Amino acid sequence: MDNDRIPTESTTDHQLPNVTSLTPGPSQASTSPTTGQGGRAALIGAIGALALVVTFSAGIGVGRLVSPSGTPASTSPSPASSPAPAAPTEFGLIKEAWDTIHQQYVGKDQLDDQQLIYGAVEGLTEAVGDTGHTDFMSPEEREERNDALSGSYVGIGVRIDETDLGMPRVVSVFKNSPAETAGLRPDDLIVKVDGQKTVDRPIDEVAGWVRGEAGTTVELTVRSGTAGPERTVSIVRADVPIEPVAWAMVPGSKTALIRLEQFSSGAADDMVQALRDARDAGADRLVLDLRGNPGGYVNEAVGIASQFLTSGIVYIERNAADERTENSVSPDGVATDLPLVVLVDGDTASSSEIVSGALQDAGRAKIVGETTFGTGTVLGEFVLSDGSALRIGTVEWLTPDGRRIWHEGIAPDVPVTMPDGVVALTPDDVRALTAARVASMTDTQLAKALEIVATEPAPGN
Repeated sequence: MDNDRIPTESTTDHQLPNVTSLTPGPSQASTSPTTGQGGRAALIGAIGALALVVTFSAGIGVGRLVSPSGTPASTSPSPASSPAPAAPTEFGLIKEAWDTIHQQYVGKDQLDDQQLIYGAVEGLTEAVGDTGHTDFMSPEEREERNDALSGSYVGIGVRIDETDLGMPRVVSVFKNSPAETAGLRPDDLIVKVDGQKTVDRPIDEVAGWVRGEAGTTVELTVRSGTAGPERTVSIVRADVPIEPVAWAMVPGSKTALIRLEQFSSGAADDMVQALRDARDAGADRLVLDLRGNPGGYVNEAVGIASQFLTSGIVYIERNAADERTENSVSPDGVATDLPLVVLVDGDTASSSEIVSGALQDAGRAKIVGETTFGTGTVLGEFVLSDGSALRIGTVEWLTPDGRRIWHEGIAPDVPVTMPDGVVALTPDDVRALTAARVASMTDTQLAKALEIVATEPAPGN
């Protein structure tokens, strides 16, 4: 953002902007709909794992979705309602560091003051310790996230996550996206972007390298798993429509596999249609796949959970004063009578955890897979004076039984770990299988879910 750099007179005496510009008060910050986002996946294109509550509840949250996430499930406090404490005298240390960098750094002529300011604000959010949730977004990142949550964004169509290897991993590839056309697959490691090595680079930075305008090309060097061969692919960025719901009948059975990609706007309506279509096709039991789902709008989570529940609570909000608000099931669910198993993994976050926790506490579904990510706060978005924003956890959410999910996650009823190098099958993959191949599938989590749901009685029996 060179055009927006802070003006200075000299490279040896750069003035730090007034600290009040870093601590917006009521005149400088505004709240947007709460997003209870969570998540850890950077949507290369534009989401952050989320649970947005339009005042918001994700995604790049369980990772970061380099791209998303409403009717409010809750509201976050206005900045004016509880004044921030006065800036501590230690803020002088920030100016001291600022001046020292501009005076002593050997590359001071190339310093970008805007990036230094953003880096300082990012450091504040990281120091909060709400990993994968409370964070800072530049104006561009905020716009991309909003685009993605609306149902499309410009990019290549993948969601990435951090790994212990220091290189980002592809969590999921969107259907009919440039990435799918180029042959990218879940669990591919991104080694280079346009020749730049990704090892030990922040995931948001790598996501920024991949993003770009529609019609431009990005070159990725990727590796299949930890030990696979490297290959280089050129991908043309494009407008990527995000289809939140996909489904397929499992060959040789009356089970429908329903995959929910994210809780974007309209996801609950899409789920209702998918469930009706599955029933029309003869489905008498369901597997709901939430693996890799970073979250999204909380009102969509309530709408989706309500398709499987007849009554009760979907989730509980708890504020700093320990005041609790219950969010109830909506009436007229279309699949309350069908046996159900839910698939989750370590990338299942935010709104996905709300749905999983609600179904588990109600005894409505067995949860199969791995412990989820553990995002448990509703995010209030506070827009700063230049269009950037802070997303701050203002409310914690609990399962209907009062279980805390923040930093703990939802533990599966039936733990199943995927073998190394094996990726989750999509509804399209399953649709293409024969009944014999279903019986020998390598997706061990889905295989276990199908085994369990086949013998589950209908609710109430």
